[in-house]
Order: sequence, then C-alpha cells, then structure tokens
Amino acid sequence: MGECLWRFGEQTYRDFEIIAVDSGSTDRTLEIVKNFDVKLFQIRPEEFSYPYALNYGCSRVNATKYFAILSAHSLPISKTWLQDGLADFTDEKIMGVYGFVWALPDASVWEKLIFNEYLGRIFRTRTRTEKPGMGVLGFTNAIIRKELWDKRRFNEAYGLGGEDGEWAGYWFGRGYCAVRDWRFSVYHSHGLGLRQLKEQWQHWASLDKPQPFKPLGFRKK
Repeated sequence: MGECLWRFGEQTYRDFEIIAVDSGSTDRTLEIVKNFDVKLFQIRPEEFSYPYALNYGCSRVNATKYFAILSAHSLPISKTWLQDGLADFTDEKIMGVYGFVWALPDASVWEKLIFNEYLGRIFRTRTRTEKPGMGVLGFTNAIIRKELWDKRRFNEAYGLGGEDGEWAGYWFGRGYCAVRDWRFSVYHSHGLGLRQLKEQWQHWASLDKPQPFKPLGFRKK
C-alpha cells in the first residue's frame, strides 16, 4: 500500500483527497497510512464486503464530480495516470473510465505471459465501450461520476464481488458508456498459476448472475 500512496503523491493532477477503508488488516496498513495525507476509516472485519467498503468510502469523500477507485495493491503506471483518466470524460454520457491491468515484477510466469505479452499487445488502445462485459469498468482501477453513484449506490447483494459490473450494466442500460484507456492502466497481480487464473476467471463469470438491489451498508455511520 505504501508504494501505491507514494505514486499518488507523484501525480501531475493534484486536486484530490485519498480515502482508505480498512477492515482489520494485518499487513501494516495502519502504520503505513500515518506517513501520508490519507483519511483513514475503519470497519469491522465481519462487516466487510467489496460493495459495502466502496459505498462506505464514497459516502465520506468530499468530491464534487468524480470518484477514483483503486485497489490498495495496485500501482498507477505513470505520473500522469490520474490526469489521463480524467481527460477521458469528454461528454456527459461517459459514466466512467477504466484501464488495463499489467502484471507486477513479482508476478507468476503465467500472469506475465497472459497480461503483459498477450493481452497487453491487444489492449494498448483507447476504446469507447457501450455494452457490459467481463472486466468492463472493473474497480481494480476506475474513475466514475459521483452524480451517478449518488443516484444509485453499489449493489451490496454482490458481497463476493461483481458490484462493478452490475453498476456499469445498470448505466449502460440507460444510455451511458465507458472508456478503456491504456494510459489509465495499473500494475496488479497475485502470483497465480494457470489453474488458479482459470478458477479466478470462472469465479468472475459466476458473478454475472442478477441479484436484487441491496444498498444497505452506506447508511451505517
């Protein structure tokens, strides 16, 4: 997390605040954030789910237009990462911007082959996306319009993940689109082998099943 926060400090775009939501981590997170200009909020481990943590954090940001969402162990690829992502909001029908995911230096051989050597060559583009799909507007790294979140929070029925795709699908259905920009990519990997990557993709695919809308956690104070 320290490297992630350090890279935020190097961004050319400076008008932002950083919110961190911790749920009982044991990896020195609480110690690390003391060295940075970060607003830290804590929730109980038993309260944690991906959409709840996101709703909780977003409800405490003083932002007026955009939320930038980033996993704590993801690293922006450049000092202009945030500036490049914000520049993609060229019209009011763009709900959000997302980027590609590159494998970290300590990634597995399979992650480097798949994400860096194969997919990395395909996705080195800027593309306007008008329909949902796996990975579209994934919250590993994304910027979304605050006004849309204000109208519809992340669905907390998706406690194991998939709230990003469900939220994007809702707004796709109302005429919005997203932009995938390779300049807004991050380094992010878990050291997974081929079998583990297959299981991960199967898990992601299983999250596409519709769930009833359940925006409960953001109400907790």
